[in-house]
Amino acid sequence: MNQMLRLQMTLALAFLLSIAGSTQANNHANNQNHSAHQLELLAEQGDISAQYELGIMYAEGRSVDKDLSKAKYYLDKVINSPNKTRPAFVNVSKIYWEMFKLWNY
Repeated sequence: MNQMLRLQMTLALAFLLSIAGSTQANNHANNQNHSAHQLELLAEQGDISAQYELGIMYAEGRSVDKDLSKAKYYLDKVINSPNKTRPAFVNVSKIYWEMFKLWNY
């Protein structure tokens, strides 16, 4: 990958993460911080923001053990969700999918 393309991808990622981060701050009622278990319950009920949060948490190992299989599972749910009200979540999930090469898990 050439240097210009890498720079463009980095800038796009930074932009999308900033959008998603500001959106994520308003995800759940009263801006509560949910545990991974609580997020898993919400995610299995189809909550796209919980699926997104879990995918990122597992990909980065943030507040949970890093688990790329679980990251793949949750980010795949976001990417393929019929709920298209959160396009930033879908776009950032696709970037994580590529960054962590989740198709391998």
